[in-house]
Amino acid sequence: MRVTLGLEHRAANGVQAAGGERSFTRADGQTLTLTRGYVALGGVELKPCEEALGWRLLKALSPVGTAHAHSVGSPLKLGTPYVSGLERPDGTVLTLGTLRPPPGRYCRARLTFEPADADAEGLPGGDVDMVDHTLWLEGTRVPAGGGEPQPFRLVSSNIATVDVVLDGLTLSEDEPTAERTFALAWDTWLATVDLESRDAAASALDTVARSVAMSSATP
Repeated sequence: MRVTLGLEHRAANGVQAAGGERSFTRADGQTLTLTRGYVALGGVELKPCEEALGWRLLKALSPVGTAHAHSVGSPLKLGTPYVSGLERPDGTVLTLGTLRPPPGRYCRARLTFEPADADAEGLPGGDVDMVDHTLWLEGTRVPAGGGEPQPFRLVSSNIATVDVVLDGLTLSEDEPTAERTFALAWDTWLATVDLESRDAAASALDTVARSVAMSSATP
């Protein structure tokens, strides 16, 4: 059994960006431009569908034990850390790796965003240091009434976790392989964040995690 996982950036409003700067207008009228953006994904774990109550009771009452060929969690978790940057064009999939879970139905995937270490894939160069950081956003904002662009930078080392629903992921002898791609909706990351607040970076990371959805291009 093989499940190949990927990650891409997409705008929730459907606009495709070719990479680099990305601009959007918030509901409050402010126009934000992301000049640089990086997020560190620490791991992805598949979660099996919960068994029906009747089946769980039957197994509990059965004198016959059930053998599990894998240690708990190990075949279901992809632990290679990656840093994903906005310089990658929307729709370009970053391959995270391949899991080899046992046959069965999987209903959710748990993504954990956490500080990158020195061995993380995709670490940026230059003056952006993602080691020990989870999120790094730089850009400008123009007030609703217009005016000069005001620069901002948000850097967080917090951890954020989100569960994403997997529709129809069933592995069996007849269907031993699958591919799933997660999409990060960059135009929602700062849609409601108060950029002047002390907790702006932490709030932005939480919003990044909540922006994850299954890609519309996922088969």
